[in-house]
Amino acid sequence: MMKFQWLLLLPSLSSIFLFSSPAEAARLLLWRFDANQNQLVFTTDDSVQPKAQLFANPNRLIIDLPGTTLGRPTMNQPVGGAIREVRVGQYNAQMTRIVVELAPGYTIDPQQVLFQGISPTQWSVQIPTPERITTTPTTTSQPVVVIPPSRTSNPANNQTETPTPTSRLATIQAVELVNEGTQLAIRADQRVRATSRWDAKANTYQIIIPNAQLAEQVRGPQLNARSLLSQVLVRQQDRRTVVILVKPSSGGQIGELNQLTDQIISLQLRPSRPVFPPTTSIPVPPPLRTTPPDSFYRVPNSRIVVMIDPGHGGKDPGAIGIGGLREKDVILPISQQVAALLQQNGVQAVMTRSDDRFISLAGRVQMARQARANVFVSIHANAISLRRPEVNGVETYYFSSQRLAEAIHSSMLQSLNVRDRRVRRSRFYVLRNNSIPAVLVEVGYVTGAEDAPRLASPAFQRQMAEAIARGILLYIRQNF
Repeated sequence: MMKFQWLLLLPSLSSIFLFSSPAEAARLLLWRFDANQNQLVFTTDDSVQPKAQLFANPNRLIIDLPGTTLGRPTMNQPVGGAIREVRVGQYNAQMTRIVVELAPGYTIDPQQVLFQGISPTQWSVQIPTPERITTTPTTTSQPVVVIPPSRTSNPANNQTETPTPTSRLATIQAVELVNEGTQLAIRADQRVRATSRWDAKANTYQIIIPNAQLAEQVRGPQLNARSLLSQVLVRQQDRRTVVILVKPSSGGQIGELNQLTDQIISLQLRPSRPVFPPTTSIPVPPPLRTTPPDSFYRVPNSRIVVMIDPGHGGKDPGAIGIGGLREKDVILPISQQVAALLQQNGVQAVMTRSDDRFISLAGRVQMARQARANVFVSIHANAISLRRPEVNGVETYYFSSQRLAEAIHSSMLQSLNVRDRRVRRSRFYVLRNNSIPAVLVEVGYVTGAEDAPRLASPAFQRQMAEAIARGILLYIRQNF
């Protein structure tokens, strides 16, 4: 089952969310988080340019909507799994804040957070799959162990003694982390050289230093949960060889072994995943803007709300036509462009869906009611048997809003070279259950020899969107 819900924020007789906000401020109309796709979608009634940051402790994605009001206390949507919850609240008098809080032990790559402004008022945010932050497991062994030189027994007096250091051997004085933990430096008192090898079975990197001995008090590295190493073992392998065993942490990787100077050997360390500061800004590109043709009918300072309804979606592909052309793939880009054109011409556009998801017919009607829409336009593509490719053309259906249907249908015929299959009255659910002017537009036949290739063309989709938007704007100018 899909884990998402629409949270509608407009006042209506059936809504529990009431508003009292300044007229000049934009309002957050609705928002939705889909846990299956890790996608956030939100709509405002006026243009907004979001700002986003990733905060730590706890890890959370912050999305601010400047110049936007909510008009009610913070709302929470528990999610579960790697994402704990989504919260929406009024951060200050002129800013609404959306918080996507991750579960403890998880983070996301802020560079993979993708914002898309479908229009200046309709945005989607694709959140990458959260990654688990793995800390160094608790172990009974010490993270740093230095095994001193072996001692020999003197049978005569039953005492032990340390072999006398040989002057020709280099003495290892320190093994320590430097450069903010990105290098393991091995320091000696004279010229020293080393070889290395990787023990894949033990996940351990071995540094072998010949002609060397350990000092009596060797300084070892200080490790913690954020270190790139989980264990370091320093030991005198034999009287002339020092071996250092290095084990990377789950978040670390072993790099190159370098000879910095005659007396210093350095092992490069690097994180296995990007390390982000406590606060990381996330770029948000401006929304998509297309220049409307000069023939559009602008509606200045309008508070008219038009609900654009791309049919089908998600598990329901709609009609499937020539070459496997799917209805839902045709009508979504057309609907998105219709909404953007309405916004650019002074009309508030809200979409029942702005991506590929399934919404019930009752849900679409309810969304129009909750948004207090003034006009409802459902966009579809038609189909018939694949054995009837000669059937092509546009149709527009209505139940009680013939004037709206005529305005849109006439605009399509005037703007496009398409066949006229007339305006028709129908009892489609989204028409007869809407109390506002509502129409259903069939933009062509995915099974038609003429229509199918055009419907698959982005250029034709744009022209169709312009024709539908022009008809809606003309109707609004004449009737509101």
